[in-house]
Amino acid sequence: MPPTPSSSLDPLRTVFAYRAFDLRDRFPQPLETFRQALECLQSDDGYLPDMSGEIVAYLRDGRALPIPEYFFILQAGNSSAVVPPQENDYVCAAVEVWLRDALLKTATVLEKASTVWPARLNILLDQCDPNAPEPDDIQA
Repeated sequence: MPPTPSSSLDPLRTVFAYRAFDLRDRFPQPLETFRQALECLQSDDGYLPDMSGEIVAYLRDGRALPIPEYFFILQAGNSSAVVPPQENDYVCAAVEVWLRDALLKTATVLEKASTVWPARLNILLDQCDPNAPEPDDIQA
């Protein structure tokens, strides 16, 4: 059974804030939801959001995950535009699916890395001689 948004196993619970960016960085405050960030780009306060708009999800472990702009910027030939507000439900649902998948993939990669790298680091540290003299280039 897939996790529900209220589940403690839901990867979306690792997101603690979103941030919207435009060319003049007019939205410095963190936002609780992707929808709020999207609405910032759609607002009259946004400066050229179709050319420079960005939305980032900030995770509780200190990482940041940029949301691909193809979710909220429409491209047609040489022109672009932020999706209209009537599309927000669809866009938010699509981003939620993408974000959940991206977070699950990232968690899997981090789990594998955390079990491999410490062992390799320990092997390298065991090979080090703490009493070895400094190399000449460092002394210089």
